[in-house]
Amino acid sequence: MLTGNITLTDTQFESLKSDLVLLSMPFITVADYSRIRGETEGNVRQQIHKGLLPIKSKLKAREKTFINLEALRQEALAA
Repeated sequence: MLTGNITLTDTQFESLKSDLVLLSMPFITVADYSRIRGETEGNVRQQIHKGLLPIKSKLKAREKTFINLEALRQEALAA
């Protein structure tokens, strides 16, 4: 049983809020993923190209790229 109160700074609260939102999202843009991970978009795109990050299937080559967070979660659970 958890007792007492937890006090968060504004930064900690915003980080927690972002994490909770991410847990409910199946896909995220490359820009958002790179911002959260603290990596450049170029580095994230290289990881996608190398097959290290799963993406949502595209119908057209010029469609926006989305990281498949659900696939990452399933991979983590299987490990």
